Amino acid sequence: MLMLTISFVSAQDKIKLNHDHSKMEMKQTPIEFSNENVANAYEHYEHVKNDLVGSNPGDAQKGAEMLNEALGKVEGAGAALSASQKIAATDNLKVQRKAFSELSTKMEDILRGKITAGKLYNCRLYLQAAVRTRNSVIGKYSQLPLTFTEL
Repeated sequence: MLMLTISFVSAQDKIKLNHDHSKMEMKQTPIEFSNENVANAYEHYEHVKNDLVGSNPGDAQKGAEMLNEALGKVEGAGAALSASQKIAATDNLKVQRKAFSELSTKMEDILRGKITAGKLYNCRLYLQAAVRTRNSVIGKYSQLPLTFTEL
C-alpha cells in the first residue's frame, strides 16, 4: 500500500510539474583534447567511473590498470597515477570509490586547458550522487550543493 501511494504521489508530481524526461533530446558533443595521451587517459577514467557507479569493482580494477598505463604516458600525471594505482590494487568497492575521489581531483588538473572541442564539466560530488541515486538512497544527500565548473 505504501509503495502504491509513493508511486501515485510521484506520478502526480510529474503531472504538476509537466516535466517528462522521456521526451527530452539529449545531445552530446564529443570532447577533443590537444594531447592524444590525455584523451586516452580520459577515456579510461570514464570507464573506471562508470564501473564504480555500476558497483562493478572487478571491472573498475581492470579499467584502473589500463588507466595506469595511459597515465604513465602523460606528463605531470604522477599524483593521478598514484590514485589510479590504489583503485587497481583492490577489489574493495568502498576503497576504490574513495581513491576515485582523489583521482578525480588530479584528473581535473591534467584536463584543464587541454580541451580543444566540446565542454567538460566537473561536479565534485558526481560519483557520490550517482551511486546514491542509483541505489535509491537519496535522503539527506539530495540537499547537498552540487557545483559544476567548466574545465
